[in-house]
Amino acid sequence: MSKKVRRTRKPAPVRGTSSEKFVEPPKKPADDFQVEYAYVLKDLRTVFIIAGFMFILLIALNLFLR
Repeated sequence: MSKKVRRTRKPAPVRGTSSEKFVEPPKKPADDFQVEYAYVLKDLRTVFIIAGFMFILLIALNLFLR
């Protein structure tokens, strides 16, 4: 017969002490985001133009190949 081993629960790790404080990162003004991501609107416009052209091309091919 095997010997029964009693397992004990490990103590939970201590989380966060009173000496630790949460520091929020500095917030950027909205103007910085507009300057930083100005290229996004240009890229979106390009993507929509290409998508529109491809959609028109599909319709034209559908009418031509019927």
